Amino acid sequence: MVRTVAPRDAQELIAKGDIDVVDVREPHEWAKGFVPRARLVPLGRLRADLGAAQLGERVIFVCERGGRSHEAAELATRRGVGEVYSLEGGTSAWRAAGLPVEQPEAPPVEEEVTELDAVVGANLKRLRAERGWTLDVLAGMTGVGRQTLGQVEIGRTVPSLGTLWKIARAFDVPFSALLVQPTRRTTRIFRRTSARPITDADGRFSSRALFSPDDDGTFEFYELFLAARGREDAEPHAPGTREHLLVTQGRLVLELGSERHELGKGDAIAFTADVGHAYVNPTNEECWMSLVMTYPAFRPGGSPGAGGARG
Repeated sequence: MVRTVAPRDAQELIAKGDIDVVDVREPHEWAKGFVPRARLVPLGRLRADLGAAQLGERVIFVCERGGRSHEAAELATRRGVGEVYSLEGGTSAWRAAGLPVEQPEAPPVEEEVTELDAVVGANLKRLRAERGWTLDVLAGMTGVGRQTLGQVEIGRTVPSLGTLWKIARAFDVPFSALLVQPTRRTTRIFRRTSARPITDADGRFSSRALFSPDDDGTFEFYELFLAARGREDAEPHAPGTREHLLVTQGRLVLELGSERHELGKGDAIAFTADVGHAYVNPTNEECWMSLVMTYPAFRPGGSPGAGGARG
């Protein structure tokens, strides 16, 4: 059974020294400060191989606001970990309570050549410069705060899926245009252990790019994750955009306009994604999917219409 614990109660548990404190955020979040005695095990790695995390018999999971830690706690409970807690409100609530945080001696090393936050920031800055827009103009077009956009542009944070979607729509570019960096056409391995997925605000839906920016831009390939009882709503993509979706684990209900399609492991569906659609996990188990998105044609200048891998 998962138990949520308030920050000051969590502090008392941690002070006793007989509980494993596991932070399931991403390395760039960890670098900004963490709960004392915590160790970093990003949620993606925990999902991929829970055994490798070597959890103790008593564990308290921590994230930024409580969503990802609760999911991690549910996963650990299903695998038989004895006493499991989730920090209520995450590190945000911990800081708000005036409790101390520690700083890492050095940022965790990732296998990717360039950090995702730096890539997104560079692409945002380039797109904004090409159009001659100020941050204020972009804020007005996206509904995202100017300060948040500024933090994204200088590489201090990776925005949520929803924010990235709004930015891509404002620039009228595919979602992938914000995630790619120039590379030579060569072999590339996408290690799960060094994955940097983009998540929604509560961490219950994530999207991991599995394609290179030198693949001509006519398709995008993603791995999607949807937590138990999770739901992710996607806005219409550019006319003619197609999604080819394969369920690799769990069950999925795809809501496509007024249509409703139920899919199990091994089932696949192809559909035109220029109407509102939603991914719904109707079960208490995780759902994993592979998604290929294709675009109808390039516009003059080589940029396809607004699409994007929010699904």
